[in-house]
Amino acid sequence: MDSVYGQVAAWNNNVYMLWRNSIPSDYTNYDIFIKSSNDNGTTFGSSVNLSNNSGFSEHPQIAAYDNKVYAIWADDTSGNREVLLTRSVDNGRSFDKIKNLSNNTSDSFNQEIAVFGDNVYVVWLDQGEGANTNILVRASADGGATFGSTVNISSNANEETFPKVAAYKGSVYIAWNMLPENSDEIDNSGLFFVRSLDAGNTFDNIVKLNREDAFGELQIAAFDETVYVVSGGLHALDVYDIFFTKSIDGGRSFSEPVTIDENGTFVNPLNVEVGAYNEQFSYIAAQASVSGNEEILLLEMTGDNSIQQVFNLSNNPKISECPSIAMAGDNIYVVWEDMTPGNHEILYAKGTRG
Repeated sequence: MDSVYGQVAAWNNNVYMLWRNSIPSDYTNYDIFIKSSNDNGTTFGSSVNLSNNSGFSEHPQIAAYDNKVYAIWADDTSGNREVLLTRSVDNGRSFDKIKNLSNNTSDSFNQEIAVFGDNVYVVWLDQGEGANTNILVRASADGGATFGSTVNISSNANEETFPKVAAYKGSVYIAWNMLPENSDEIDNSGLFFVRSLDAGNTFDNIVKLNREDAFGELQIAAFDETVYVVSGGLHALDVYDIFFTKSIDGGRSFSEPVTIDENGTFVNPLNVEVGAYNEQFSYIAAQASVSGNEEILLLEMTGDNSIQQVFNLSNNPKISECPSIAMAGDNIYVVWEDMTPGNHEILYAKGTRG
């Protein structure tokens, strides 16, 4: 069977792996599976099928805070793709009934989740009939028990837009990419950012983060007043380095973007992920071409936006792709999808900071 699109979350000594797995009945359908560890990722329990339905389940995302674990994915069982969520309040031992967060007739997908305390935020792309594509968000203030109304963040989006979200204390940060569909839309393209300082009740004005450099899918992370944004490429757009910028004032302003190529190391970086360790150190995981093969590279970034170390985590003969990164204490966890075993499997590496 194929196991694809692995995701990881961690809190204290609990580590959670989430992925999409083909189902033996026909191998063309996929469900969402999870495994949990309570010993810092040394051993894991049995796999649990969270979606377990007749529809196609895709793009799983996971977040953890204290004893709560949240999993979301898109599912077309109802006839159109919907954003679904389930949570555990006992460190992944059991999960609540699935909630339909989008719950409309539009196509809802490219969902992401962020959690801080009892504040839970889910953002996704919603595509109705015609060219109407919106970035939507729903927030919960009670640990995912209930969610407020859906808020439209922006209509400047298309099917190649990937909205991302991060949260810290009462602030929530949303960023996304927008590729121009034709030359007349170049002014509306780029990397965009918006923040809320009141747990998603109201949002500031949208700002554009990049110049006219090449850009693709981005990722965002936050620690206290520091917000990190990175961007790589897309399958529809080749880039030749990683775009990196950060804010040290809670998203009010951002540093001049830097491009990271590490002397040509990053050839067409894809699926770039970022994790915030503190105000001085962040970690970037990226899929990049190394000697003609796709590998998973991990970068340690310092406070002056320079690279401290680079690790080739996969370093094997077959394609490695779609990394995900999580941190808890001094532990760093990275998972990715890999063809080396002979079919798509989820591989995992654990390290310590420093």
